[in-house]
Amino acid sequence: MEKTESILESIEDPIVVIDFNKEIIYLNQSAQQLKVQLGRRSFDELIQYPLSLKHVKSRISVKSIFKEINNYKFLIDAFPFENRGTTLLIRDITRFIELEEKNKKEGWIVTISRLISNIFHDMKGPIGGIKGSAQLLKEDPSDQELIDDILYEVRRLENMINDVTLISKSIKLQKEKTNIHLLLDRAVKSLQKQFKDITFERIYDPSLPELELDRDYMLRVLINIIRNGIEAVNGKGKITLSTGISWDQVYSPKGNKIFIRIKDSGKGVPEDFIDKLFVPFTSTKKGGMGIGLSSSYKIVKEHGGILRYIGNATFEILLPYKE
Repeated sequence: MEKTESILESIEDPIVVIDFNKEIIYLNQSAQQLKVQLGRRSFDELIQYPLSLKHVKSRISVKSIFKEINNYKFLIDAFPFENRGTTLLIRDITRFIELEEKNKKEGWIVTISRLISNIFHDMKGPIGGIKGSAQLLKEDPSDQELIDDILYEVRRLENMINDVTLISKSIKLQKEKTNIHLLLDRAVKSLQKQFKDITFERIYDPSLPELELDRDYMLRVLINIIRNGIEAVNGKGKITLSTGISWDQVYSPKGNKIFIRIKDSGKGVPEDFIDKLFVPFTSTKKGGMGIGLSSSYKIVKEHGGILRYIGNATFEILLPYKE
């Protein structure tokens, strides 16, 4: 017994043994210190609490019972002690929880700071474009191409702000029957003037039915993904748009979804980044906010669809249709 007590005394966590009459049989030194720290009444409340639980009463070992006393937070393990009572192992986790909360707050501060920094960084591009075009417009106020450039950059700013707000707010879709090919053509047209070194190839299935979509939201998705492809090839290369009926064994085994594939002529997404593609505030682009794909994923999901990267520099959207 002396050897057993010596072992128990060497354990830094408080150990308490209580008999069936709820009387204390044994306290190790750490438990005695905890009793002084909490006061007798609070200490009794702490050790009596596990004894009231059904499984402990039934002589079943129970781990990680949470109890808060006087702003202290504890996890208690309860074990049957022979036929004499119950052994309690008590761990004070107050400090761990405080550190966790502190880390969460600091993490949010870092995340928000990074987000704000990236937002302003990304806004420099369109603002610089607007400024340059406006200066040239002074020389020739009738230059329609410069006006179009300004409007394009303004839309880019609007989309950035919309993407940030979209992540945290709910979406109310206003669906209407839509020809997906006309919507894809609109997305291409909005980008074609700005990126004259990009070749667009269209491989459309003309037999596709119309889809019930929110046109504005889905147009934003298409523009986001096409623009990502354009940036992946540094504004010089080829974007291939293809559509058809999906027979994916997992997502469309009955052929009840159409696919839209957007492929660029670049190297594709790095292998180690694929799992983070749709996570907000992560991006492969230097200074990028990483919110375009996150908001696009949310919009497609709200439509009952799937947005995924299928490899070979190709993003795929699967959307349901009514036969």
